Amino acid sequence: MRVSVRLALIVLLAALGACAPATVEEAAATVRVVPGGWIEGRWVHLGKDVFALPAPPLDADASASGLDVVYPYVWQRYGGGGEPLLRVELPARARWIHARPLPVVGVEGGLYTEAVGLRGYPAVDAALTEDGLYWTDGEALWRERERLLDGAFERVLVVADRVLALERDRGVYWPGEREIELPPDWFAADAATDLYLLTSAGVVWLDADGYELGTYPGGFEQLAVDTASGIWLLDDAGNVRHLTLELEETW
Repeated sequence: MRVSVRLALIVLLAALGACAPATVEEAAATVRVVPGGWIEGRWVHLGKDVFALPAPPLDADASASGLDVVYPYVWQRYGGGGEPLLRVELPARARWIHARPLPVVGVEGGLYTEAVGLRGYPAVDAALTEDGLYWTDGEALWRERERLLDGAFERVLVVADRVLALERDRGVYWPGEREIELPPDWFAADAATDLYLLTSAGVVWLDADGYELGTYPGGFEQLAVDTASGIWLLDDAGNVRHLTLELEETW
């Protein structure tokens, strides 16, 4: 009887120990903002929907089609209420995902799209549109295998239905090669009908022609923007902030 009690205590302590890391993980969970809300650890908060992912994702983005997340070798999409919509085994380790305008996954050694699969482009960033896959290797802007523009581009976005490649101090539209001036200390960018940048001073709002429409001061680490839900920010203290597209606070 004494052995059985001791065994039961060991099992109970082991179970409590197994629960502790999960509690610590949730307390120190990484927060990631996406259009429409945020992900904290593996818990998703999108509008009225709150649901759990299998694990904290490497990266995530959201669009009208749902929430896209990537794990080391898996790409998954979830709909309303956390309904699984898509699961794709990736041929290489995922680095990031952009769900807008159309989803493209950056993987080690290339880019992956649902329609074509793996393309061996050495991309640092990309945007998939109905017109094709635009990407940069840090030396030029490409559309598929066609070299379009030379430049040390770091980001590729679609602003007001036009492809915009971002360098450190300028953005260049394609087609047309029209340039706009950028604050040189920007470190994150997203777009709806206008362009939004994170800088050391806060959020900078530029219209499609590059004219500054407003700023929102503060220290921020992450930015996510879409037309339907506005602007989502993660500040330096780890708090989620929500603004309208006109940089007005909502909470």
